[in-house]
Amino acid sequence: MDDYITVLLNDLEDHASSFLDGAYYAAMAREDAALQALEETFTREQHRLFCAYEDSRNDSAACYQDALARQAFLLARSIFR
Repeated sequence: MDDYITVLLNDLEDHASSFLDGAYYAAMAREDAALQALEETFTREQHRLFCAYEDSRNDSAACYQDALARQAFLLARSIFR
């Protein structure tokens, strides 16, 4: 069984579209367009290397985001006790 913070984080992620505003989606559209333009310039080897980089970057970003959110919940819990 997951601890309560993991359950809360999973629920937040599942419902993120209900609280993310238009600025987030506009930024994501710009990011997608920039990535598409960049990928069109890649050789096959550059594309392979970039995918490896992107996978590693996504893993580290997810770890950071999870740790930060977990600490925020722990701080809130200590404040409201």
